[in-house]
Order: sequence, then C-alpha cells, then structure tokens
Amino acid sequence: MLSRGAFRALPFRSQLSQSFINRNISPHILSRPSTIRWPLHRPSPVHATSRGYAQKFRPKYYRYDPDQVRNARPLLSQESIKGFFKHRNTHWGAIFLTSGGIWFYVSNLEEVPVSHRRRFNIYRPEDVEGEGARMYQQIMQQYGSAILPEWDRRTKMVHRVMTRLVRANGLEKVDWEVHVIASDEKNAFVIPGGKVFVFSGILPIAKTDDGLAAILGHEIAHSVANHAGESMSRRAVFMVPLQYLMYFLDNTGYTAGLGQLLGSLALEFGFNLPASRNQESEADFIGLMMMAKSCYNPQDAVGVWERMHDAQEEGVPQWLSTHPSVRILSVHEWYYDLTLDSTEIV
Repeated sequence: MLSRGAFRALPFRSQLSQSFINRNISPHILSRPSTIRWPLHRPSPVHATSRGYAQKFRPKYYRYDPDQVRNARPLLSQESIKGFFKHRNTHWGAIFLTSGGIWFYVSNLEEVPVSHRRRFNIYRPEDVEGEGARMYQQIMQQYGSAILPEWDRRTKMVHRVMTRLVRANGLEKVDWEVHVIASDEKNAFVIPGGKVFVFSGILPIAKTDDGLAAILGHEIAHSVANHAGESMSRRAVFMVPLQYLMYFLDNTGYTAGLGQLLGSLALEFGFNLPASRNQESEADFIGLMMMAKSCYNPQDAVGVWERMHDAQEEGVPQWLSTHPSVRILSVHEWYYDLTLDSTEIV
C-alpha cells in the first residue's frame, strides 16, 4: 500500500494535474484576473417611490354632483326607441315572435285528468321528478330526525288511509313513500315522485280516517294533475321573461328603479296567486272524487276544510290566501252533486 509521500513522488501526478488545468481553464483566465460582473438591479415601477410616480397612479376622486345625476340621460333615448319600433324589420320580427309564441302555447295545451281543465304545460311528470329528488333531500335533512317510526299509531293511520286511496284509484304504478313527521305544524304535502309528508299537527284537524282521506286525497291530486310541472312551465315561460323585461327597464332609467319591485308584485297578485287558487280548487275536486271512490264519506271533507280555515287563515285577507273560504262553498256544492248522483243511481 502506497503512503501519501510515495503517492506525491509518482511522476504521473503532476501530468494529471496539468492536463486537468489545460482542459478546464482557458489561457485568458490564467493570464489575467477575472472580473466579476454583477447585474444591475433596475427597480420596477411597483417599487418606485418617487413623487411623480405616486401622483401619476394616485386614484382619482370625483365630486358628487346632484344636478348631474338628476339630469343624466338614459342609455336609450326616446328617439332611438321610437326609431326601433318604427323600423320595418321590427314589425316583421314582432309578427314572427307573436306567431311562434301562439303556436308554442297552443301546441303545449293539455287536459287535466278528472277535472278536464285545459292548461299550458311543457313538463311531463318524469321531467319534474328530478326537482322532486332535490326537494326530498332537503326535507330529509331538515326533518329526518323527527320522522316517526313505522310502529307508531299515527304512522299506521296514515299508511292505512293512503293504501286504500291508492288501490281504489289505480295509482299503484307510482312508488309511494309515506313519512309522518312529529311536529305541531298543520301541514301535509306530496312532492314529485310520490313522496308523501304528513305532519302530526294536522291529525287532530282530520280527526278520523275520512277526514284524513280528504287531506291525503287533496295532496295526491296535486301529484296526479302534475301541478308542479304546470307551475314550473308558468314560471319559465311567463314570469322569468317579464322579470328580465322589468330589469331592462330599470337599467334604462324608464321605471326609476321600481320596475322589478312593481313587476314582482304584479306577477304575484295578478298571476301567481290566481293560478295557485285554481290549482287548489282543482285539487279539492279531484281529492273529493278520489275519497268518494275509496268509499270514504265526502261530507267529512267540508268539516276538515272548515277546521283548517279556522286554524291557518285567521287575519289573512281572502285575496292574499291560496285557501280562501270560497273553496269551502265549492266543496259543499260538489258534495251536493255527488249526493244527487248517488241518489239517481239508487
């Protein structure tokens, strides 16, 4: 084994060192010392702190002038609007849109089962089930912990009446699912897809199986008549375009910013509430026919809606309510007609 001194005495060590120097270091570096060049740091405008830069990029503030705002011109002048409506192409476009709208409306008219009412609808029951699934998830998240078990007597009562209504009216194709919620709220509803929710607070108003049949028949009628699809069609075709029109008028300055508010009130009281009343009245009629076909006493429906009216509509004007007392008179008339029909059959 070579020692360090013997290794230094080897002849090839100096040759190896010299070859490494010749291969990796240029003669210029060996002849003169290297100069290190540092890159100049040029400050960006962001880091500049000069007074001129600060004045250049200082935000501008404008003084509020009430006269200027008061005398501001709208985006569209009266002359431009008049010229638009007087243009020949505008007339042809209005004729085309009106004709297409009438054709679209007439081609989507259909007849409601049982009541034979003609109505506009672009959604089938299958199309509404997606919305019903989302509603079901929300309701279960809110009331899932309050749902009564199957062995509870209130749940058994609802299942018993529901089964009888479904079998007597040939509604077995729908996948019905009943949930009874322990709550003092006086409410019951059926969402698209056959999901039935009954709050226990409404059972004292129903009192008997016949009274509960009137309530469930009414809610089932909403599902059978596809009132959810009708409401969605009305909102998509009529209400949404009108809201956009009011929004446009607000932005052009012709409604003083009140177009959306006034339009919403007009749609609610002049369009939405009357349509909801028609649906509720139709559900009353269909539900009465369904409970009569299931051999429940239709006379109990009158008492149920009277008790419901007293419990929920105290202090609410008739024109604000979707359950006005006029419906009770209609139920009286329908029950009288059913009595006459049964007497003629006997």
